[in-house]
Amino acid sequence: MLLAVGFKLSNPPYKNEPAPVYQADLGKGVLGQSNNNGTIIINEKLDPKFHKEVIRHEAVHIDQMLRGDLDYDDNNIYWKGKKYSKNNPKIAMASPSNSPWEKEAYNKSKTKYKDKKYNV
Repeated sequence: MLLAVGFKLSNPPYKNEPAPVYQADLGKGVLGQSNNNGTIIINEKLDPKFHKEVIRHEAVHIDQMLRGDLDYDDNNIYWKGKKYSKNNPKIAMASPSNSPWEKEAYNKSKTKYKDKKYNV
């Protein structure tokens, strides 16, 4: 006879994050980065009170990659089959008006593009 027992921890010893989250110096103006290996990196200089917001935004990109809508390599970003060069300054800015993957991420995460409050 097989007996299955389940339980829920009221205070689990792990974080329920959408992906493994690490910190590193990402450079001036870069708040976070989502990687196609499923990890998220947030700028180590970012005030911790903003970590959840940035993780929420980057988690949208992780979801986009899992859906197959977003991918990238060293030179390009691929969105729904269309190639965007990383050398294009409009793409490099990560503006939601020029990058549809960013538009979706800003909308779903309810974050704002170039919000001065982050000060990184």
